[in-house]
Amino acid sequence: MHQRAWEDWGSVDPLFAVLTDLKYRHNGGDIKEFLGSGEGLVSNLLDQCEVLGLARNRGRSLDFGCGVGRLTAPLSTHFESAIGLDVAQSMVDAARQLHSERTNCTFEVHRETDLRRYPDNHFDLVLSVLVLQHLPSQDSILSYLAEFVRVLRPEGALVVQLPSSVPPPSALPGWHSRAGLRMRSGLLLRRLGMSPKFLYRRLGWTPMMTMTAVSDAQTRATVSDAGAQVVFTTSPDVDRGGTESRIYFATH
Repeated sequence: MHQRAWEDWGSVDPLFAVLTDLKYRHNGGDIKEFLGSGEGLVSNLLDQCEVLGLARNRGRSLDFGCGVGRLTAPLSTHFESAIGLDVAQSMVDAARQLHSERTNCTFEVHRETDLRRYPDNHFDLVLSVLVLQHLPSQDSILSYLAEFVRVLRPEGALVVQLPSSVPPPSALPGWHSRAGLRMRSGLLLRRLGMSPKFLYRRLGWTPMMTMTAVSDAQTRATVSDAGAQVVFTTSPDVDRGGTESRIYFATH
């Protein structure tokens, strides 16, 4: 279900799936502005790494859950190489098309439950923003945190955004209401194999977008148990939907 949902998002509305800003809904918004937001975020995160004395070696970088490469592409400006991993082939295809001119930028489909394809101490920067919250369980999130530490070089930077609190999911309206009929019919028709693009345009159906939180204490303990330490966090940020998250900077 997780993989299929993100394949569908990459097919019907990849920019909105990455930022969930209504201006990008139904393939709206300005692609230059969208990509520019990634450049600004990467610049700010690397400035913070500089203050902390992290990732001074600018060799290999990893963007986990890269989507269409909003953050991977600017990473390739600052590092010798940038690798973007995503569960959805549709997202990877879009990323490769958007950033084909960046020869040191690579995009790959990643569906394993770990990072065994990479050795220990491999990356100078491991970055994951607006991604881990969409994994299907806390256990999968914590397992990847430990893997991020494993593949991180000493004095490298692990930069991860994670929510510590998310609102409970809204219940689907009942079949008796117009909204409920439309939404439930869309879910059923997608399970039966109907085109996600048709359902998205005509019925207002949207692919699943799981939201999972991990407490601040769990995040810190997992990073520590894996052999690193959190050296800085941003102040808690609460989005319009009520999700509270932080960005963690860790090293070992």
